[in-house]
Amino acid sequence: MKQLLLLVTILLTTVVAQAQVLRVAPQKEVMKSSASVMKAIPAADGQMWWGYFFSNEELGCLGTRIAETYDCAIFVPANHEYVGSSTIKALRFYVASASNLSMFKVWISKELPTSIDNADYVQEINVLSLANGSNDVELNTPYVVNNAAIYVGFTYTIKEAAYSIPMGGDFVANSLYLRSSTSVPDWESVSSYGKLALQLLLEGGTYPTKASPSDFKSFVIGLGQSIAVPITITNGGVTDIKNISYTTSINGKESTEKTMDTPSIPFGGTATVDIPFEADAVEGTVEVVLTITKVNGKANTASKKTARGQMTTLANMKVWPRNVLIEEFTTEKCVFCPDAAAGLASFMSTNPNLASRVAVVCHHAGYYTDWLTIDASERYTWFYNNGGSVYAPAFMYDRYAWEGKTPVVSRGNYEEYVQTRAEESSYANINLTANFNANKSAINVTACCERGWDFSSTPARITLFLTEDNINARSQSGVDGSFVHQHVLRSVNDIWGEVINWSNDNAIYNYTFNLNSSWKMDDLKVVAVISCYDRSDATNCIVENAAVAIPETYLGIDGYSTDDVREAVRYTLDGRQIGAPQRGLNIIRMSDGTVKKILVK
Repeated sequence: MKQLLLLVTILLTTVVAQAQVLRVAPQKEVMKSSASVMKAIPAADGQMWWGYFFSNEELGCLGTRIAETYDCAIFVPANHEYVGSSTIKALRFYVASASNLSMFKVWISKELPTSIDNADYVQEINVLSLANGSNDVELNTPYVVNNAAIYVGFTYTIKEAAYSIPMGGDFVANSLYLRSSTSVPDWESVSSYGKLALQLLLEGGTYPTKASPSDFKSFVIGLGQSIAVPITITNGGVTDIKNISYTTSINGKESTEKTMDTPSIPFGGTATVDIPFEADAVEGTVEVVLTITKVNGKANTASKKTARGQMTTLANMKVWPRNVLIEEFTTEKCVFCPDAAAGLASFMSTNPNLASRVAVVCHHAGYYTDWLTIDASERYTWFYNNGGSVYAPAFMYDRYAWEGKTPVVSRGNYEEYVQTRAEESSYANINLTANFNANKSAINVTACCERGWDFSSTPARITLFLTEDNINARSQSGVDGSFVHQHVLRSVNDIWGEVINWSNDNAIYNYTFNLNSSWKMDDLKVVAVISCYDRSDATNCIVENAAVAIPETYLGIDGYSTDDVREAVRYTLDGRQIGAPQRGLNIIRMSDGTVKKILVK
């Protein structure tokens, strides 16, 4: 596809597409009529919406650089499990810009048609009845599939050049066929770009009950305790999942069947369900297996009905409150980035309790670069999916992979992401101090780290970010007038962090940031992060905890006094724990969790 371009910046931000693979079978009737679009047609009893379902993060648009007519389709094989025995009652499709359309038709054909009007079924839609985003249209004559192989598609003409072909998700064979009046004159399969945003409303078929859980990562639990493990469940059946029955197996010993309610999960949809697990009877790491036996009281017929993970049981497990690292990808060339920045700022100002547990770092990368871009920020675009397509604005929350493919998500839902992470306890803690040197040419940083157990499958690392606030933009797109950048990344100790050298689950890490004289000293912050790092897997780099320090002017003193706070533990500068003051710089963690640096003469 020489002239087809993938638009990596998500253009359509006001609506969320829900698309699905369309499959249909041909009939001998050719029908040409005009009908009004039916908005949001619900699936009644005995019906189901089937096809490709996209999250907001997956949706994009393809297109060419000229205005022309596009034919888009998906192939449904004969005897399809869902479609073959069904009647197609309606179609759901996605429209990028309704005002840019001059013609729109939906159609079904046994073969890819040379002329759309010669397809087995054709229905013309009044473009004035279409809206931006998801549109439902009822077929004037329901289409009986009879287990035939069919193509289902839509054809439209745009008045001005635009990225208008709605698609997304991973590669699936036969999920996107394309032709255009000028740029792509012959039908081509372009499924490598993604799947066409299209759904079918099916009726009368035999629809199995299916719930498929995804494998889960390792978790830790204390002896005699229970823990709720978040597990992703996908619905492959016609009926919304409302409850499941399941068993758990720990080290080969299976539990009795239990039943629990779940969030409502529609066909093709997924939801995260917290499944309770009990600790093993002894310390150690064992395999645990979840088996979903029933869905809404009926036998689960999914081919994959089990999920596996590992459970580590500890006699003494220590945890701390979790602070959340937010990383934003933004540039001055990004039109939607000011809106994202405003949304983040609004979340922080209206949720002070959550905001106090948030550290923010902005990478000026993802959609071109600008004068604030540093090498580290460009390297971090690896998180989009090991160097795949990038866009801005985009965010990472603790580098956690919400969809399982990449930690990067689109703007919005700030509170939900932060709340979800903040509710989880952390297995590591950071007490962070930062002090200017005498002439403010450098910042000396000390991070006193603790861990409750060896939580990382790769050596845990510490990353220090130096950020600056209140930087006036030079030429920010998407705003009228001035714009001020916040949380701009200025420097980092090591792009992927330095391996932490633990001693009895404690460690002290020291680092010095050399400062640029153009940076405003009063607007600098230091962010410390303990995380995993797996160079082969962007989803295995989760942040375990974070801390923020505002650099202070260091004053050497001989001692200290306090009324209510006492010394808890003392270290030398090289990280050795000591029981009494030693000459030189002593690092002292106080009983209230604060850290002091004391110069002993």
